[in-house]
Amino acid sequence: MLTSATETKYRLIIVGGGGNGRECAQIAQAMIAAGTASFTIAGFLDDNESALVGTSTAWPLLGSISAWQPAEDERFVIAVGNPQVRAKLADSYTARGAQFINLIHPTVILATNARLGTGISLSPFSVVSDNAAIDDHVHVNLHTAIGHDAVVGRASVLSSFCDVTGNVRLGERVLLGSHASIAPGLKVGDDALVGIGAVVVSGVKSGKRVFGNPARSLAL
Repeated sequence: MLTSATETKYRLIIVGGGGNGRECAQIAQAMIAAGTASFTIAGFLDDNESALVGTSTAWPLLGSISAWQPAEDERFVIAVGNPQVRAKLADSYTARGAQFINLIHPTVILATNARLGTGISLSPFSVVSDNAAIDDHVHVNLHTAIGHDAVVGRASVLSSFCDVTGNVRLGERVLLGSHASIAPGLKVGDDALVGIGAVVVSGVKSGKRVFGNPARSLAL
């Protein structure tokens, strides 16, 4: 829906100036082009002053993550690929009074009864199916599908081309590598890591790292 000239436009601030942050900026820009955004893109925060050096991004580094104090006209999205760091930043910015916003690319297929938290980023051509639920501060990358009745826990990161099938339960701060697949109805515990291309055919306990087809636990 197009916004009116009198509607408030928030300043979107992306917490993280690395690759994930720049991907989120592209989602935001696509939303603006499609007329579905209630914000303008202000720029990035990062504790690395050189985070944007060598990139061609159109938006500036505004300041550091650690020092920034949110303002009423600002909206935030956490854009860090490490789920544990992502969760800590979300907690820190919530405590500072930050307000978060969802970034949903115009090509996303989103079921009308899907349930979304806040601070979520959904990348191009991702799918969120019937009655699926995504908790706060989750990032879903390109071409990833979340099946019917699946649940994705807070601050999890799903890389490109993942297949989270029906009735799967992903815990909090889970990381799925690219092309990971989870068989229907399985549970992946908090802080688990599923490696690139892994095929999960049995449940994954909290904190475990699994790789391969079929996926097996490895100590790294």
